[in-house]
Amino acid sequence: MRRLRVLAMDHFFDQDLRALEAHPGLELRRFPYQRLRNRAVRLMGRDVASGLRAYNSPALGSARGHYAAWLAREVRRLYLERAFDVIVLPSDTFFYVRTLPAAAHRLGLPVVVVQKETTISQATMDVFSREVEVEAPFVSDFMTVCSERQKAFWIRAGATAGLIEVTGQPRFDVYASRNVMPPSSRPRVLFLTYALDAYVPGAGRGKGLRTWSSLRDDTERSLLDLVRAGACDVIVKCHPQQDYRVEAVRLAAAAGTSWNHGLSIAAQDADTRELIIDADVVVGFQTTALYEAVAARRRVIYAAWGAEYERHRQGLIPFDSAPSGCISHATSPDHLRTMVTEPPASTIAECATWYEESLGCIDGHSSDRVADRLASVAAGWESTEERRALEGGRRRFALGLLARSIAAEAIWTAATPIARAGGQQLRVARRRRGAREGRHLATTALRGAEANEDPTRGEG
Repeated sequence: MRRLRVLAMDHFFDQDLRALEAHPGLELRRFPYQRLRNRAVRLMGRDVASGLRAYNSPALGSARGHYAAWLAREVRRLYLERAFDVIVLPSDTFFYVRTLPAAAHRLGLPVVVVQKETTISQATMDVFSREVEVEAPFVSDFMTVCSERQKAFWIRAGATAGLIEVTGQPRFDVYASRNVMPPSSRPRVLFLTYALDAYVPGAGRGKGLRTWSSLRDDTERSLLDLVRAGACDVIVKCHPQQDYRVEAVRLAAAAGTSWNHGLSIAAQDADTRELIIDADVVVGFQTTALYEAVAARRRVIYAAWGAEYERHRQGLIPFDSAPSGCISHATSPDHLRTMVTEPPASTIAECATWYEESLGCIDGHSSDRVADRLASVAAGWESTEERRALEGGRRRFALGLLARSIAAEAIWTAATPIARAGGQQLRVARRRRGAREGRHLATTALRGAEANEDPTRGEG
């Protein structure tokens, strides 16, 4: 039986996509979000990336039309490169995918949001849901979400309840089979760091605020004190939207001789789930990963104190009100140092009811439920005449792409010695890599064309 062919846009979506890639019923191909975003910004201007409202400006009407036409052509090209049955997005609020469903529908293909977001703070529920309803209402054909609370957010944002299913989150399946590990003699602490303007209700990222400067500095100093005292080892995990290089330089300067000798930074592409599983203690502030760490049955410390915390407290995720035994709330630097070094409790409270309110059911079968929903949605769509025409032109497209890619690869390979002399190695290397990727896409498309010509191929 043929697997469902999924085309998925990867926008900080790696963990969920890896879970779905492992599913036996899915054949998943990724494409980077930059493939759409870069062209959208080029056609509509950089201001379009400043927020939901900017995209809807009447002044951009003509530019939006040009981009929508380009996107329709790009969906056709994506289909020619490798046929698919359904497009998966992590969200459809991004300005560069707002017209993607319309483009897919021309081919008789659905678009499903496998919602990547999980935890909803009270400020997000109250304020952001209304902004989404006005500026970026749900336009796709179906959406899977992790929890009832996430579903309530989207209904509040104007989505139709019947188009939303609570499935749990594919990336959390990994926690279903994990057990408590025996503590290390020298505790391994995972610190989930954050931007200084993150989580500020109503403000959002990128505005240059330094709201959490004092809190984050105090937290890092406390952990570094413990490292220097030999009480623990600390590994810092950056948020994907932080500038990794800047953070690494900053932390190395603060750590001095303790850098990579007790205090280190996780690789930029490190899997947070594996870091949580390998840790004895997880320290963080306003991140869903604290819920995840509780689900993984790790010792979790919520590091939150100070004037700014108290000022914004009502709009934050209420980790401070977690049931006893689930999360410990450090209310000062000294309190944090004590909590990290104190022995773990002999028993861990049953916290599933609490964390599943935000994360959804963690039973190891969320990927199955998402895969089933993708298949049922795709089954309700039929190929259009435009899509059938593309199938007929796949071989011609693939041969043309193959010829262009081979020629481009030869040109850029020949240019490599000159590039070294002129300091253009990176530019030429990128062009060569692009040509190789084009050649790979062409050969894949040719195999797809041959499979369509021989209907017995791939059956079994």
